Amino acid sequence: MIKFKTKKNCRLCNSNKLTKVLDLPKTIPGEQLKKSKKEKDLNLIPINFYMCSKCKHVQLIHVPYFKKLWGKEYTFKPSDNPELVNHFCNTVKYFKKNFNKKVNFAFEIGSNDGIFLKEIKKQYNAKILGIDPSDEPVAIARKYKIPTIKDFFNYSISKKIKKKYGSPDLIIANNVFAHMDDMHSIVKGINHLLEENGYFIFEASYLRDVVSKHLIGTMIHEHLSIHSIFSLKPFLSLYNLQLIGLKHVNKIQGGAIIGIAIKSKKIIKSNVVQHFINIEKENNLTTIKGLKRFNNVFHSRINKFKKQINKKYLNQSIVGYGASRSAPLIIDLFELRNKIEFIVDDNPRKINKYLSIGNIPIYNFKKKRNFLNNKIIFILGWAQTE
Repeated sequence: MIKFKTKKNCRLCNSNKLTKVLDLPKTIPGEQLKKSKKEKDLNLIPINFYMCSKCKHVQLIHVPYFKKLWGKEYTFKPSDNPELVNHFCNTVKYFKKNFNKKVNFAFEIGSNDGIFLKEIKKQYNAKILGIDPSDEPVAIARKYKIPTIKDFFNYSISKKIKKKYGSPDLIIANNVFAHMDDMHSIVKGINHLLEENGYFIFEASYLRDVVSKHLIGTMIHEHLSIHSIFSLKPFLSLYNLQLIGLKHVNKIQGGAIIGIAIKSKKIIKSNVVQHFINIEKENNLTTIKGLKRFNNVFHSRINKFKKQINKKYLNQSIVGYGASRSAPLIIDLFELRNKIEFIVDDNPRKINKYLSIGNIPIYNFKKKRNFLNNKIIFILGWAQTE
């Protein structure tokens, strides 16, 4: 059983006025796969979206026990994805060209297997250091001589890092800034560790993409925050992190935002940042009414597609393609639990295991390739849109 807590207050402004804006079926957190059918099914945890009435931050309030989520069970590594490796290379180039041509010491939060730091080292020849709580990625980073602390980042550990290593002039949080529960401790730690006028780069799943594209694949327990610039800008400013640059990327996570902030006590106005906020307002992403409208449209389209599946493939078995983190949620949204015969995947860590809903087996894609010719294939990949 995976334990979880229910937050009563907003992650950013601490208001207790939280309103449910997207209703989703309970689901399994992370990649908690079973090694055999006999293992007990894991508990399902709520994953509904809530909006804060005060600062309009969209977030999950049901928080699984993170050591279980990020320890031995966490298998994702950027180095497995050539497109992501190339994206990281382009992000460093973008930062170097537009913001800072010299970096002396770069520190990455959630550094995984160290691919981004490796690129920083290549382009800047800078001193590098990472921190990550996951066993396998940290072991790989260390194997390739990328110094990595195995732990969670927070304000307390930022003091230890600063004392031992000094202050970096660049801190990075790539695709982990949505994962953090205690945002105040994290950002306070960044402020404490980062040198004055140093830079902070983050990348996160973006609310505008989640809403406009109905990105089911990003609706996972790891994504505790679905960030908007409207909410994030004033929060970062509380800790002297002034947003000065933003870049929208379409291919990563179905749509993500890269943010550049500088540590400064002076409020810095940015036309680019204001442009993003204006677009969010125009698209009704800063009101509870607007997000509830999204909930209605989302479920209307889900139900329409569900009826099409039931009508066209009523008596046919279905094969799932990709045992992704979002697979259990997608399966239950479309009521496919008793219709999927098995799932195919090419990740050796997942093959010959079972999904903890319906005991759905996961087979090697290569071995089942010829068997798929006359089957209905339902894509369960993380970049899924409905």
